[in-house]
Amino acid sequence: MPRSVPAMKKAQGSKAVSRKAVPRKTTKKAAARASHSDALPDAVDATTIERLIDEAERGISERKLRGRGRPPIGDEASSVYSVRLPDELVALVDERSAMDGVARGETIRRALIEYLTK
Repeated sequence: MPRSVPAMKKAQGSKAVSRKAVPRKTTKKAAARASHSDALPDAVDATTIERLIDEAERGISERKLRGRGRPPIGDEASSVYSVRLPDELVALVDERSAMDGVARGETIRRALIEYLTK
């Protein structure tokens, strides 16, 4: 660790030493960044650039676009709603879900469809 400015003055007598004259240590992170950025141009050759351009021009495949996230419930888009339910009602929903072997949300959807289509 570099000495403070007063300690440097004291060590060198009456001569003042500016902070700019003190050499800075290169940190491991800075050295890693420098070596990494130096390696990048060698790692990307003309063949890789052409391949990436071809992929970009073709566009993203439907499989890649749809491959992430929760699977859709149906063909139509759905919305998420937050509803407060009493603990007793949640317990009943969970019991019914266990009997039917489905998730809590599916039981609630079925109950809403049954109630609203009577």
